[in-house]
Amino acid sequence: MKPINEVLQSTARALGQSLERVFADLSVLAGATTDILAAPGTSRTKLESLRPVVGDIVTRHAGLVDSAGVSVTPGLFTDADAWHQWWSLVGGKLVFIPHNLNPASINYYDYTEMTWYERPLASGQPELIGPYIDFGGADIKIVTASLPVQHEQRTVAVAGADLSMESIERTFLLNLGRRDEHVALITETGKVVASNSARFAPGTRFEGPRSGPRSVPVPVADLTTPPWHLVAGD
Repeated sequence: MKPINEVLQSTARALGQSLERVFADLSVLAGATTDILAAPGTSRTKLESLRPVVGDIVTRHAGLVDSAGVSVTPGLFTDADAWHQWWSLVGGKLVFIPHNLNPASINYYDYTEMTWYERPLASGQPELIGPYIDFGGADIKIVTASLPVQHEQRTVAVAGADLSMESIERTFLLNLGRRDEHVALITETGKVVASNSARFAPGTRFEGPRSGPRSVPVPVADLTTPPWHLVAGD
């Protein structure tokens, strides 16, 4: 059996490469959004032409990416104060997911207060948010990868993709294999994302050392700070 440190390193690389590919495709989506917004016209209908780009992302990352799209900063369009252009693969077809963007409605979806939207705007960097329950969408546990969209030296939107926690957990467990050691995948704040032991239940706070030879960051080139760490507990 391979030493635990070697297994942690290989598992971290597998997770990092998977996330890296998602961010690379989100950069393509961000670039396409910038090109569209640079063209004449200020209607939200312009963003419909992003459908093929989102379709490629969802198809390429089938099983991992559940949905993707862009959310624009308020006031960008003349025919909508805010706009959330999001698609999801449903029954093998890419379907636009409508959201209630009317502030006066009881079902109002204010994406501008969502962490996945706020953080890339504030940091100017790609962000990985979660896991959390997507109550405003499919009511499943997800992680959202998002990055700011720049145009004329200002942030005009956020490009994002919702990632399936089931797929992330599967990558984690398949690469980790059967081990006697208790291993947890934790966020930068110490929240357990996934584990191979009931001792570290997903969603709970990891109690134990987060540094040293038995703690390995998940490397993602587009992120200045590793979003997650693999930790082997006693």
